[in-house]
Amino acid sequence: MLPQIVFVQNSVHLAGAQKSLSRLLSAPSLQDHAPCLLTGQVGWLTGFCDANQVPWVQLPFPASRSLGGRLFKNHQFAKQAAKRLKSLLDPRRPIVVHTNDHPDSLLGQAVAHELAAIPIMTLRTPGMSQRDFEKYHCSKHKHLIAVGDQLFQKVRPWIAGQPPLTLVHNGITEDEILPPPSQPSHALEHVLVLGSIIPRKGWQDLIAALQRLEAIVPPGPVPEIHFLGDLLQQDASTTLHTQRLSRFKLNFLGVDPNYRKRLRQYALAIHPSRDESFGMAALECVAAGVPLLAAATGLIPEFIPRDSFLFQPEASDELASKLASLLSLTMPEIQSAFGFTEAHQIIRERFSTPETVRKLKVIYREHTASGS
Repeated sequence: MLPQIVFVQNSVHLAGAQKSLSRLLSAPSLQDHAPCLLTGQVGWLTGFCDANQVPWVQLPFPASRSLGGRLFKNHQFAKQAAKRLKSLLDPRRPIVVHTNDHPDSLLGQAVAHELAAIPIMTLRTPGMSQRDFEKYHCSKHKHLIAVGDQLFQKVRPWIAGQPPLTLVHNGITEDEILPPPSQPSHALEHVLVLGSIIPRKGWQDLIAALQRLEAIVPPGPVPEIHFLGDLLQQDASTTLHTQRLSRFKLNFLGVDPNYRKRLRQYALAIHPSRDESFGMAALECVAAGVPLLAAATGLIPEFIPRDSFLFQPEASDELASKLASLLSLTMPEIQSAFGFTEAHQIIRERFSTPETVRKLKVIYREHTASGS
């Protein structure tokens, strides 16, 4: 019989890892594996599961690397999780416990041991160090999956072939690829910034670029800059030192659960991230038909076909220069310059959820068929 899959994901807020997992949980071709979710919280992802008839169990996750976690709390958590999952699992079927990133690695392994299941893990964090990899015992999973070429190449020398390592690219579904919306023929009034307030997402670099722009763009109106992403209960003006700006008006929108609808209200978005293993928010933006000026990190350059829409991470001067060029165009001109026909063809060929699911199904069947 085909194995059942228990996905392990502690946090459930709306972010790239959770969006990627949501596509797997609801993928039609994965339903024969009866996927379910084990999570530590209630939020966006559990709401998605409810809306898509995906069963889930919530149990507070302990600090797995603490002394208490290593001595007894991880074991206690695993026993409680196995008890709570019992009603969702068919005892006749083999089980795979699939952890969604390395911070939950120890708990995923503990649950797999309790369920006599196969532990498998996806690695998603681009900044993961070898020390992180080792202290979370990542190599003890039966199979590792790395999202994006950069992370895949980083991890390969750490494992020397064991456990097996598979490269995947985060993907989207066909119904998420949309033609660009029609735009009036005038200058930009609003620009959307993607990411969050954490330093890795590069909002500080954009503020520096805007400061530079204020000195070089001609006098007159400039577009409002809208930031879409988690502020993590921080005061954005203090964290980002927005007092440096005098001409650009900033608006911090927080998180919007209807991400695609929000995106399509804009004629230009910016993704200033300093480091990505992949770049899911960027992929969703381009798929939604919205021109994106993005830092060339992760796989983002693969689906942005024009160099005029790419800049080097943390290069505020280059970002300012390329943004200045785009601000001189009308909204239809920006859209035309992006090259959506080519971009969408690349997305369909390389970054589709069905291809990722196909690879996962092969991994699941190989490990459960061999009884490893």
